[in-house]
Amino acid sequence: MSNEIRIIDQDGVTASVAQLRSKAFVSELTNEDLENVAYTAKALKNPIKNIDDEVKKRLANGSQFVHISTSEVSKQTLASDDDKVKQAFYNKYGLAAFVVKSPTQLKKEFGEKIQ
Repeated sequence: MSNEIRIIDQDGVTASVAQLRSKAFVSELTNEDLENVAYTAKALKNPIKNIDDEVKKRLANGSQFVHISTSEVSKQTLASDDDKVKQAFYNKYGLAAFVVKSPTQLKKEFGEKIQ
């Protein structure tokens, strides 16, 4: 691809984004090359964040993009301390519907007497 993004270090060594996505390629880099790529990636974080923020702002204002869209996420949670809900889950699914707590969590909730 002629329009592919490439990272070029001061020695002229290039690495494509496709190569950098490969853990095998990254693991083969020398320490010096890895440091150079890491420095470049860190330098790009702030500009990329600025771009993401501007895109989100424009989408919120009604702008439309061909390849970018947003979606609404809804989350439904159950009351965790509601004994009616717990009893209904126990009746329908048994003990498998509950998370088993670690010894540390049990001690925190019930004290040392739990041992």
